Formats: sequence, structure tokens, C-alpha cells
Amino acid sequence: MQKLIRVAVVAVGLTALPARASELGLLVDKQVGVAQAFTGAKFDASRPNGYGIRGAYTVLDLKVAEVGLTATYHPETKTDLIYNGSNVGKFNDEYMSVGAQVDWKFLVNLHAGVDFRREKLTTEGSSLAGAGRTTYTRPWINAGLGFSLPTPVVSPFVRLELAMATTKQGSINTGSSPDDIRKALAPEYQIGLYGGIRF
Repeated sequence: MQKLIRVAVVAVGLTALPARASELGLLVDKQVGVAQAFTGAKFDASRPNGYGIRGAYTVLDLKVAEVGLTATYHPETKTDLIYNGSNVGKFNDEYMSVGAQVDWKFLVNLHAGVDFRREKLTTEGSSLAGAGRTTYTRPWINAGLGFSLPTPVVSPFVRLELAMATTKQGSINTGSSPDDIRKALAPEYQIGLYGGIRF
């Protein structure tokens, strides 16, 4: 219920922006982490599926290109925490981000952007990583390819997006803290389908 309330508050806030607000959309994605070796065994990479809501505000419109500021809320996603082939708990990831983007509007729309994400990483039921939460703030870059349908009032659009974290936690070992383990297990890549309306 709390998750739905947060999404509703973000959606209402984004629609209350001035008429120059440029887009509101829904992102459906898969995040991918990297497997981590630990005490002779390994944690498998996390691969949660999820969704997010995003709004963008245009600060410069050159007709063939737009520069905008973005805000995204991605509710918590859960994936099994697998250690040496056995399920040892859950790994959860939630994030909010602010960023900037550039869209080139040709026959095929090209997109590039950067986000600063504040990720909340949680482990549940794991004696190895500890039960707890870690906050991880780091920049991500993204690129996309899509199509839009220009109409007089609103323009529906859809695009395929790829995103990558620009920093990551180093390898974990027996001296790693639970915070270090959670950061090492955090997603490093994201692929998603993003669609919505420009107005």
C-alpha cells in the first residue's frame, strides 16, 4: 500500500508542473548485477524485474532536440539471494533519481542521459550478508532508441533504454562489511522499455 501511495504522490506532483513540462512515463525494466566470489563460493548476480515512474521538464527546446531535467521513482524490487546454489534470503533494491537528458527527434528518436540515483539496498534472511539496509548514491548513464507520434496536444512515445552504473563496489572478501556486500550485489546494468506522453 505504501508503494502505491508513493507512486501516486509522484504522479500527482509531476502532473502539477507548469505547462512547459515535457513528459510523463512508465519504465518496465530488468536490472542485472554481477556475481561475487566470497569465501571460496559465490553469490549469484541479482536480476530483479521492476517498474518506475518518470517525469521530465524541458529547459531547452530546439525542435529537433530537447534538453530536460528528469526525476524517477522506482519502487522496491525483490530477487532471491543465491549463495553457492542455495537460496539464503532476499535482495531488495529501490531507488529515486534526478538527472538530465537530451532527446534528438528524427525519424527514430535518440536519447542520452545521466541520473544520480539514491539506491536503498536491503538483504533479508541472510546470515552471510546480514539483515539490514544500505544507501548507495552513484551516477548512472543511459541511452535509448525509440519512436514518437506527434499530435497537436500530446505525443505518445516509446523507447528501449539501456543504463549502466558508472561506479561499483570492489570485490568482497571475508573482511567485507554487510554494507560492502550489499553494494557489491547492487545492480550494475538496466534494460527497460519506457513509454509515455509528451505534452
